[in-house]
Amino acid sequence: GWSRFFAMEKEDCAAETDQLLASNASVQHDIPQNEMRSRVPQGRKVAENILNALADAEGITKIPGIRPNTNQGAAEWNRVEEYWHTKYVRSRKEQVKSKVEAVCWLIAGFAVLNATDFLRVILTDDRVNRFFLNLGLLCCVTVLAVMIYLIFWLAVVHDVQWEAAYNSKDPANSHNKPVRKAIGLAAICVVTSSISFPIALWPVWSWGTIPILFVLSMMCLMMLHFVPSIA
Repeated sequence: GWSRFFAMEKEDCAAETDQLLASNASVQHDIPQNEMRSRVPQGRKVAENILNALADAEGITKIPGIRPNTNQGAAEWNRVEEYWHTKYVRSRKEQVKSKVEAVCWLIAGFAVLNATDFLRVILTDDRVNRFFLNLGLLCCVTVLAVMIYLIFWLAVVHDVQWEAAYNSKDPANSHNKPVRKAIGLAAICVVTSSISFPIALWPVWSWGTIPILFVLSMMCLMMLHFVPSIA
């Protein structure tokens, strides 16, 4: 608990102080003992100031803080403990909820693929506008290539955080411009494909094209929930 932490910190500071004083005999003769001890940095005091600052900032951060001398089992202690427990439980619930939603979209996507015989239609149906279909597929391949570049080539191979590189204001950052260009290209491809696919498939499903493509797009996005985190 916090009380045990402060007790251990106090013992460590006292031992560090005695060691510093013992290693400098000239200081011992010139300065009184109490004054010498007050000049040694006190880690416990720093920790107390940090905790007090966090507690004082609760009105701004909305995160309850705990005072240094609060004992375990006190009302303030229980309030902080309850806050972090509730936050952890809520976080776990949100993670489970997002996974369930992703699974539902995957099931819906596979159902649409099966009900519309989507793959056979885009491969063999003469009603499909091949120019716009190929343009949309080219855009999808480009977006996939950008994702591989950002997630694998930069993050894994070169250990570069592309998010930080994109937001960097440092002119010496050599990855800023390539990352911005790659993301800009991906954005253009997403917009182009969102126009090309409906035009290509409209002769087949008419107004049904839009909900079909929407469900399939959501299915593709939800697949990212099951990609292992690089971190």
